[in-house]
Amino acid sequence: MKFSVCIELLFTEYRFVKRIEMAKKFNFDAVEFWDWKEKDIEAIRNECKNNGIEIAAFVGNTKGQMVNPDDNDKFIDGVKESINMAKDLNCQNLILTTNTLREDRSVAPLSKDISKNEKRENIIKVLTQLVPIAEDADVVLNIEPLNVIVDHKGYFLKYSNNGFDILKEISSSNVKLLYDIYHMQIMEGNIISNLINNINLIGHIHIADVPGRHEPGSGELNYKNIYEKLKEIDYKRFIGFEFIPSTSTKSSLSAVKNIFRF
Repeated sequence: MKFSVCIELLFTEYRFVKRIEMAKKFNFDAVEFWDWKEKDIEAIRNECKNNGIEIAAFVGNTKGQMVNPDDNDKFIDGVKESINMAKDLNCQNLILTTNTLREDRSVAPLSKDISKNEKRENIIKVLTQLVPIAEDADVVLNIEPLNVIVDHKGYFLKYSNNGFDILKEISSSNVKLLYDIYHMQIMEGNIISNLINNINLIGHIHIADVPGRHEPGSGELNYKNIYEKLKEIDYKRFIGFEFIPSTSTKSSLSAVKNIFRF
């Protein structure tokens, strides 16, 4: 497996592009970030090249909501644009959320009432249209379930099994699930079993502990067992460190490296 760090949450004591250099100094294979349109992409590209580090993933939906049929055309256009950017940056993963997250990470309201079934069917419709584009670009679209108890009230896709069921209907190796252990521990638990039983449908993993979304080892999750199980089942894709350091980035990462040795 490979290790990436979300530079939206870690190394925040440095300017954004400098965080890429810091990620390399801490032996990460890659960096990842959220929205890309407001960032200096050329500076990010050059810094990654200079440090010999990959871009593991970034958020691919830039306009419209995947659950809203009225937004289909603009949502798909935005993801197409992100796929082209991913190809340009040699990044093989995009993160897709079913709803728009505002700058404070709250869920943006929908323009009208939409039934749960209609939202689900629209997700399948949109992703099915994006499959051939993603396959041609060799980019994986990772849909992400999020918790609605602590962080993202009103978000549609809140359980991993609902995401896995959608993926089985779409049946493409270029559409997978981003399994965020922090979010799924809050919503459903049963982390190791869900990872084992669905690993072929998981394209990316995020880690943080519960409560607080701090570094692994700070809360209730047994990350040593989770990591050993991922090695045992030969998970080869990225584990993304997407947590809020409880102290400094350096000390938090030092604690994590006692669990994830790389």
